Amino acid sequence: MELTRRPATADDTELARRVHHEAYREVVKRQFGPWDEARQDRFFADNWARNAFEIVLYDGVPCGYVRVEERADDIVVSELVIRPEFQGRGIGSAILRETIERARARGVPVHLGTHLQNRAVGLYRRLGFRETGRTATHILMEWRDV
Repeated sequence: MELTRRPATADDTELARRVHHEAYREVVKRQFGPWDEARQDRFFADNWARNAFEIVLYDGVPCGYVRVEERADDIVVSELVIRPEFQGRGIGSAILRETIERARARGVPVHLGTHLQNRAVGLYRRLGFRETGRTATHILMEWRDV
């Protein structure tokens, strides 16, 4: 497996919107009920327009997108979205392990949030993330070198 990333461009918007919808559809339905395409389009468009992302490539094929913020006191995984047909191949794990290693080298924690109904919470726990709180919609998690 060759896993690479490149900066997202405006040309990636439609790809990323499709990835978002494919990856979040079942989570949103489990947590909030019926899928509302127009509403999800708005959520995606607002987030995509305000932030810088990277496209994740698996053996050269775009399979998702990620946004990792390197801040002074921590690293935040703001988005890690992988197409369902690429899930379970170690892509998310590899990105998170790389992020954890950067955090370990800097001596800072890693933070992320995930929908209450997202199965990925199991992955996060296996990698050493611990729940630090909850909102009405998300589980807040932290990895900290102990």
